[in-house]
Amino acid sequence: MPNIPGDSVAAIIREDTIMNTSKGVRLVNDFTKSLNAIEDVSVNDTHISRNVFEFKGHANCLLYIKGRSEQPYRWGVTANVIDRLQAQPQKWFVILLFSSHETGYLLNSQDVKYYIQRVWPRGRDGDYKPATGSYLFRNSALHTIKDFMEIINTV
Repeated sequence: MPNIPGDSVAAIIREDTIMNTSKGVRLVNDFTKSLNAIEDVSVNDTHISRNVFEFKGHANCLLYIKGRSEQPYRWGVTANVIDRLQAQPQKWFVILLFSSHETGYLLNSQDVKYYIQRVWPRGRDGDYKPATGSYLFRNSALHTIKDFMEIINTV
């Protein structure tokens, strides 16, 4: 095993975290661009969070979108963003993208409430830490923008 100074290891970990984060941001951006490309649909930024978007189309709702491009698929769902969403009069969803901008989980507010009360652990930062597998057992992964649209449009 190579002997790597502690500062170098920390730098490698920070660089890996930044790269994974930027890839996750790219998934979110590509997802919102794909939605905006659909006729009669618009997805816009909100003041709630940089990851919360207003969806206008057949249905009107808020989308809290997080992306993770590489395994293990674990997301950080910010507790205070969930609190802000729960205070909104509009319906809202959490979308956890992984692998590609068309693959992920779509959770309605009732699913999220169940998970935060019974399943999702909280990190040291106070945020919820869902992951694939048993952390999302009530939901199945979706694999196309059409799949997401069909569920969102049922609001």
